[in-house]
Order: sequence, then structure tokens, then C-alpha cells
Amino acid sequence: MTEKVLYEELCPAEFQERLQACPVAYLPLGTLEWHGPHLPLGADGIQSQELVMRAACRIGGIVLPKLFLGPDRFYRDPERELYGMDICTGGTIVPYEMQQLPGSAYWMPDEEYRRMILRIGANLSRAGFTILAAHGHGPSIRQFAALKEELRDTCGLIGVTAFDFVEDDRLRFQNDHAAANETSITMAVRPELVQLERIRDGGEQPVAVAGADPRTDASVEYGAEILEANVDALCRGIEQLLK
Repeated sequence: MTEKVLYEELCPAEFQERLQACPVAYLPLGTLEWHGPHLPLGADGIQSQELVMRAACRIGGIVLPKLFLGPDRFYRDPERELYGMDICTGGTIVPYEMQQLPGSAYWMPDEEYRRMILRIGANLSRAGFTILAAHGHGPSIRQFAALKEELRDTCGLIGVTAFDFVEDDRLRFQNDHAAANETSITMAVRPELVQLERIRDGGEQPVAVAGADPRTDASVEYGAEILEANVDALCRGIEQLLK
């Protein structure tokens, strides 16, 4: 992938050329979050950035820097603050005690996150964009989706996510937590970052992994299938909006 699509790498003339050709901004909704013992802490952003970079290379547009802050479930007791997968949720492969999982450093309150997205939207509108496509961390997607009307009314932006265009649950992008779906996508885009050996053959337990077991159900082929289906769907959806 040699085409320059990252906002921070473009000089002003290149920015203007890409913007005029396709006024779409892509926002990877990342985190720095525990994704099991076998995936990198930045898995959300790594996966979503690859999705939107491929879309930008195919139909145009500009990819914004990855976010690493996002909303999530939150619990405070007298001694600590816990959030996200620190708190055991339904669908996890193994039950576990509530705990501070190593490496997670991303939480912000819903209202602060919504204000940040709207501020990003205002700046993008000023720069000349008309569509903001975002995807990544599940709670971030939900908050972004809830802001679509406000983004349109206050910023003049059409907001979309990959979930808007893919209905097959098996192929929805990042529809589990560090399980077969997300593990497969990471295997397809950054195989050197996946360490399944950590949770195989008597290794660590797949703590805070929710969804189909990556030890048996994850594969490079499945990840490539998910990625291609979502790139195709996202590109088709955006092209329809640009008409």
C-alpha cells in the first residue's frame, strides 16, 4: 500500500488534491486496551486503521490519526477504578474475577467523548470534509452512531460506520472482543503481533476474551474474508452517499 492517505503525511497541496477528489475523512476509533494475553493493546486501532486505509486507497479520502481514548463500562470502589473488560461480561470464554487488566489506559466518560467527536467534526467541516467514516472500539462506535444527527445538524457531516453496511453478523468488523473475529483480522493484517501460543497448550487462560474461541476458530483466511467484505461494503456505501 504505497498511496499516501494518512492526514499527517500529506503536504498542503496533496491534502487539497485528495479532499477535492473525495471529501471523506476516516477516523479509526482505537484504544489502548487488554485484548487477551495474545493480542496487542492497540488491537482496536490497528484493525480499524487497516480497514479505512484500504477504503481510502480504493475510493479516495483521508485517514485521520487513530484515537486511543474511548468510553466503556466503568466501576469505582474506594481503592480503584475499573473499566471495560476489567469487569467480566457475558460471552467471555472463561469467567474471571473483576480486576485491573494490565495495559488498559483509554477510558473517558461518555459525555467527554461525545464532545471530543463533535469538536473533531467541527474541525473537519471547517477543512472541507462532508463525510466522516469511523469504526473500531465497540462502545466508541455506539457513541459515534448516537451522534450522527448532531454531526449532521451542527457540523454538516454525514457520519457512517462499517456496521451501517454489513448485516451478516459473521462478517461484521470487530464484532467480538479479542475472540475469533478480532484475532482473525489481526492475523490477516499484522500476523507478527498475534501470539496465540500464549493461550494454547497449557499456557495462559484467555481472560476477558468474549466470543468464539480464537484457539480453535481464528484464522488468517477468516480475517481476510472479514476485511474484504467490509472494505467492499464501506466503499459502496460511501460512493452512494457521494452521488
